[in-house]
Amino acid sequence: MTQDTQMPSWGVVSTVDEPAPLVAAFVAHHLAAGAREVHVFCDRPNPEAEALLADIDGAHVHHSGEDGWERGWRKKRPARHQGRQKYNATRILNETKLDWLVHCDADEYVRLERPLEWELEKTGPQKAWIRFEVDERCYLDEAPGATIFEGAFRRKWDGFEKEGLLFYGTRKRFLNRGVGGHIAGKPIVRSGHGYAIGVHFPLSHWDSKINDLPYRPSYNARLLHFDGLTPLHYILKMLRRATTKVKGEPVPYVGPRTAQFSEAAARADDPEGLRDLWWQVQGLRDYEAAELEEHGLLTRPDVPIVGEVNALFGGKVDLCPAAFDRALIAHEADLIARLNETFGFDPMPLMSA
Repeated sequence: MTQDTQMPSWGVVSTVDEPAPLVAAFVAHHLAAGAREVHVFCDRPNPEAEALLADIDGAHVHHSGEDGWERGWRKKRPARHQGRQKYNATRILNETKLDWLVHCDADEYVRLERPLEWELEKTGPQKAWIRFEVDERCYLDEAPGATIFEGAFRRKWDGFEKEGLLFYGTRKRFLNRGVGGHIAGKPIVRSGHGYAIGVHFPLSHWDSKINDLPYRPSYNARLLHFDGLTPLHYILKMLRRATTKVKGEPVPYVGPRTAQFSEAAARADDPEGLRDLWWQVQGLRDYEAAELEEHGLLTRPDVPIVGEVNALFGGKVDLCPAAFDRALIAHEADLIARLNETFGFDPMPLMSA
């Protein structure tokens, strides 16, 4: 995408702990979308991702804690990944020469109707940030597709509390306003004002905990959320959350999300039960998809991510589900060993063929 140097500039920052193909896809997509810079903070060493990104213009690879956490409390690594996300994003927001910065995860991809610079140029100085609403990927077939980025996308359903049980039956307990993940969206934030960036919205200062800066929803951009790039990826994410213990108050998750964590833990030694959970949360029958689409709650956008990855990396990145799951098994070896010891969890029956 051609960049107009007279228009507002923007970039992306993310703290990542994912297999290298996903990190590469995240960078390729956002550079193709017009980001001047994409900053990825490896939350632990990821030599494969670093090697892929080493010679990519606009890609900036960092390591969580590379500055000694000098801006943090007692200069210590935050125990929670949300704290590290906040720290890393705020650091780049304070250091960047870009006009705006997006903060999102490696499984979240900004989708634009028009170049983002166009919307930023039209955003008055009274708005500190713009919120990208979320479209969440769902599956229309239990068999894996050709790539990890296939499927349709659900949107939040405002009438879900009244109508969701009739539509989904007992699966309703796993869904929040009709989606399995978050509906809070993610921000793009003005730089140069001393703001901090939390997970879902910026803060007027580091110690603030409330959404206290003026914003509006985007009318041009949405966020495509791939909440689990394969069934195995989704299940490992749920089991990690179910077994992660931190000091202090627990990070609040909505009831449907905690129901997913709990159900994954309860079925952890039952591969068929885990695959059934994945389908209950993320799968749609044909008639369900058709009805949601009729009411504007399901979209089937063109998703160019695979082409963007091939254009940037050639044949170096394999985005088929089986290859991704192999990379995932290697990347999450320690987590899988812990889950096996705790639950008797075996990832092999969940791997994509």
